[in-house]
Amino acid sequence: MTTGIQADEFGARLKARELIKRLRIRRPEDISIEEIAWVAGAIVIDGGLRGAEARLVHSPGADKAILRVRGDVSPFGRRRFAIAHELGHLKLNHRAGAATQCSETDFSAWYQGQKNQEVEANIFASELLMPEDLVRAHLTRTLPGLEIVERLANSFQTTLTASAIRYVELCDEPCAVVYSSNQKVCWFRANPLFRGWIRVGGPPSPNTHASDYFTTGTASEQMEVVRKDAWIDGASDRSTIKEQSRAFPRYNSVLTILWAGD
Repeated sequence: MTTGIQADEFGARLKARELIKRLRIRRPEDISIEEIAWVAGAIVIDGGLRGAEARLVHSPGADKAILRVRGDVSPFGRRRFAIAHELGHLKLNHRAGAATQCSETDFSAWYQGQKNQEVEANIFASELLMPEDLVRAHLTRTLPGLEIVERLANSFQTTLTASAIRYVELCDEPCAVVYSSNQKVCWFRANPLFRGWIRVGGPPSPNTHASDYFTTGTASEQMEVVRKDAWIDGASDRSTIKEQSRAFPRYNSVLTILWAGD
């Protein structure tokens, strides 16, 4: 995990909550990202963009910022997240007056100290698209896993990755989400109930389903028991943890949910 100046996650969440309250958002269906953008001070335009997935131009004195999204961004949840991410830059006054141009890598920045302004924009987008109270209403009597994450993604029209992170943040079970790409564990986010440090920067352990995908091209997508020390530094080789992984061949990546509960 990269160290450095800490991103202001609380401030990013607060700004998103202020917008949710102002717009009186009470249901997932109320989260129309284009209408939210207009109220927040931006006009959304599709197309006319190369070399990035989204760009924000906010000239001093202008009534509205121009928020442009690449025309072929898909799926729909990814486009919504890109817009919400750029709104985060706008509302958090990142690089005020200068153009902000973001790539897929920026939307994957979830580490403290990695790219702090991108982390803050992602936190803002997550809070805006998946308000805490509305998400918690979907979590009663559910077990951890990608099934509930998919239901959240469908209900809130968000990406599977953003939904997995939001689920882990708000669930009442000891869970973590891990993202691996090109045979390397890139980042993880865990809730306070989850104990242990997940190794980042190297390849997934051969004792994980995530590793199976990178070595064989296929991996089990069931929630299954694996050795805890395959993921957690310092864990006993006799203890276990539950893993469920989903491969995304287009990006040569794997999204993993880890559950340390019964």
